[in-house]
Amino acid sequence: MGLAVPRNRDDRFWAKVEKTDGCWLWTGAISGGTGYGGFAWELKPHLQTGAHRASWLLHNGEIPEGLWVLHHCDNRRCVRPDHLFLGTAKDNHTDMLVKGRERVVNWNARKTHCKHGHEFTPENTYVNNGQRRCQTCHRRHADEARARHPERVREINRRANARYRSKVTE
Repeated sequence: MGLAVPRNRDDRFWAKVEKTDGCWLWTGAISGGTGYGGFAWELKPHLQTGAHRASWLLHNGEIPEGLWVLHHCDNRRCVRPDHLFLGTAKDNHTDMLVKGRERVVNWNARKTHCKHGHEFTPENTYVNNGQRRCQTCHRRHADEARARHPERVREINRRANARYRSKVTE
């Protein structure tokens, strides 16, 4: 005989909350990437939301479009209603800076080497779409692509030579 799963949304939610004197901790699913709790708001279709967002919805109703549910306590597992507040993405960023958590966002900027171990120096770095890229890795990738597809390289060179010749004869 298996465990009975509560069908009522409130019962399902509170079955996964550990109330302490401070934060009320989410004991259900935790996202490995973000550390936030996850809650199945609807069972069918399976609609997942953050546990802190589910707490806000249960206690305060809808979350207006464009607003986020933020934590006063900075504990991603906390679902205590009086520890939560609404704010914009900018409010979230400002809160993060004020509380000294900017390292979470800027960790790429602090890297000194690419993932293959090449140092980010002015000579070995270029910026593409606002992100630093390693020249050494880019060259290696381009060389490998040319080796895999020599027919494409020949066609590109043929077209470039034809354009050059047409401009020279004009």
